[in-house]
Amino acid sequence: MMVPSEFQPRWERMRLGIAAVLSGAMVGTLGGCFLLTLRGGEKLRGIWLDVIDSWPAGWLLTMLTGALVGLFAAWLADRFAPSAPMTATGEPTNPPLAALPVNFVGTSLATGAGFALGPERPAIQIGQIIGHTIGRLLRLNRDDADLLVDATGGAGVAAMFNAPLGCTAYVVEVMRKKVDMRCTLTTLGAGVMAVIFVRFFIDSFPNFSVSTLPFASLHYMPLYLLLGCLVALLGSVHVRMIVGMYRFFSKNFPWPPARAAIIGALFGLLMWFAPQLVGGGEPLAQSVLDGRFTLSILLTIFAARFLLGPLSLSASTPGGYFTPVLTLGALIGMAYGLMVGGVFPDESIPATSFALVGMGAALGTVTRAPFTGILLTMEVTGSFTVLLPMTLAMFGAGVVTQVLRSPSIETALDKLGATG
Repeated sequence: MMVPSEFQPRWERMRLGIAAVLSGAMVGTLGGCFLLTLRGGEKLRGIWLDVIDSWPAGWLLTMLTGALVGLFAAWLADRFAPSAPMTATGEPTNPPLAALPVNFVGTSLATGAGFALGPERPAIQIGQIIGHTIGRLLRLNRDDADLLVDATGGAGVAAMFNAPLGCTAYVVEVMRKKVDMRCTLTTLGAGVMAVIFVRFFIDSFPNFSVSTLPFASLHYMPLYLLLGCLVALLGSVHVRMIVGMYRFFSKNFPWPPARAAIIGALFGLLMWFAPQLVGGGEPLAQSVLDGRFTLSILLTIFAARFLLGPLSLSASTPGGYFTPVLTLGALIGMAYGLMVGGVFPDESIPATSFALVGMGAALGTVTRAPFTGILLTMEVTGSFTVLLPMTLAMFGAGVVTQVLRSPSIETALDKLGATG
């Protein structure tokens, strides 16, 4: 039975706070190493493409490389850490110690091979392993130990996205599904420490660079509301596509390394002909926010990435999905903004503001966590002037999601696992 915090001995409450600080620092340290490993995988992909650029059968080599890398990454997860892939059922609570190297190596290999995956699920598991270990060392009671595991899992998200507020919202909305002061403070403390320590390894700037945008005029608000509804419709289709594609591949190729090899070969081929489409999507999202694409190109890339995400998750390699979802939101939001500019040419509405709103609405819709979508997007872009339109768009997206009864990715995959 959980003892209310006000009735706990003072030392018990202090011990949980100390555990959160220590755990957060360790999560940030390992998280920084993890981010450097992911970036190393991305760089190796570019180097490999440069090396074989003039080879006559370069496309065949990229297919073979993608197949082998995908097979090995999925084999690592299947053999040593079955909870590492996003398609594993259930929240990754107390993952085995083996999940630590598997997430490091497997996720770096998968994203390096071009899979459209994000870093948050591996980071959550890394954080949970640390939280579980610190909780045992400090001999926390069961309730506090469970809370610390969730808080440090959220700190992993904070480390990946420079987002202590977004991580706190994620723990409250998705992992704990309840609000209380002890949970909020523990998660916030671990998240802040994780962000501080991860900045010893990477720069201190937001993940995406966005120029300062003006505050949105009130008479533009219906446009943002409509965008939120559109994103929710697309998000519902996307979640169903993820489930359908995973069901197809798992039925026809039940051994995860086999289907990862097939999907890896497809990504290898795409990597040869369109390298800008593959990978987690952070450079692509930055290009979108910089306004480098025309409307037709934005829609083409969106259609491609709309398919590549579910294909990547079907491979059952380690990895998450936040970054691909943020990229999809930026693509459809920027395309929507350009169309609005075409319909209202006399109005000076920056299309980038719609891209940012699209990012937040997409993440909030797919995770069924609106505050996570809003806060994390604010933190990864450093753009707080679109807070009001993003909140309105999230409201519209939430209403549509409720009407459609669209589940989150995790819930949809859990139901799929439960029904076989």
